[in-house]
Amino acid sequence: MNKILRLLVALPGVLFVVTGLRWLVDPSAAATQFAMPLLDGLGRSSQIGDLSGFFLTLGMVILIALITGKRVWYYPAIMLLGFTLLGRILAWLVHDATLAIEMIAVEFVVACLLLFASRKLAERG
Repeated sequence: MNKILRLLVALPGVLFVVTGLRWLVDPSAAATQFAMPLLDGLGRSSQIGDLSGFFLTLGMVILIALITGKRVWYYPAIMLLGFTLLGRILAWLVHDATLAIEMIAVEFVVACLLLFASRKLAERG
C-alpha cells in the first residue's frame, strides 16, 4: 500500500517539476497548456518567473517530502494548491473569470492526496 501511495504522490511531484521547467524552456507551450496567452515585456517576465517558481517549488517540496519522510514538507505543497484553488474560485465569484472546474478538481485531489500521504508516509517534524 505504501509503495502505491508513494508512486501516486511522486507522479504529481514530477509533473509539477516538469511543468516548472517547461515554463523556463518553452514558455509559449506552457502558457497554451493553461489556456493563457504568453504576455509581453514585464508581464512575460512575471508570468515566466512566477509560474516557473510556483511549479518548481510545488514539485520539489513534494519530492523532498517523499525523500526525507518529514511531514512538514507536505504542508507547503498543500498550502500552494489550496490557495490556488481558493484563488480560482474567488476569480470566478468576484472577478468574472471562467470557473476552471478541471483545474480546481486536480488541485483538490492532489491536495487531499498529499494530506493523506502526510499522515500515512511521513514522520512528525
